[in-house]
Amino acid sequence: MPDYHDRYAPRCHRCKKPILPDENTGETVRIVALENNYHVDCYSCEGCGLKLTDEGDAFCYPLGKHLLCERCHIHWRRSGAEAPISDL
Repeated sequence: MPDYHDRYAPRCHRCKKPILPDENTGETVRIVALENNYHVDCYSCEGCGLKLTDEGDAFCYPLGKHLLCERCHIHWRRSGAEAPISDL
C-alpha cells in the first residue's frame, strides 16, 4: 500500500519521509518529540549529530524547538545560539 502510506503515514520532521510500518512486525515505530514525529534513526542532536536515546548518556535536552544532546545544549545556552552550531 505505498500510495496509502505516502498519503496518510506520519512524516519524519527531520528527513520529511513517511514513517512506515516495519515489514516484519507490521508495527510503526516512531519517536515523538516537541510535537514532531521522527524515525528512530533520524532522532539525533541538531548540533553534533549524536543519535539520541532515552537511555545512557544520549538523552535529549531540547532548547527552543531544537533537539540537542547535553553537550550541545550547554554550549548553545552559553553562546545564546538559536541555530545549529557546526564547528563543535
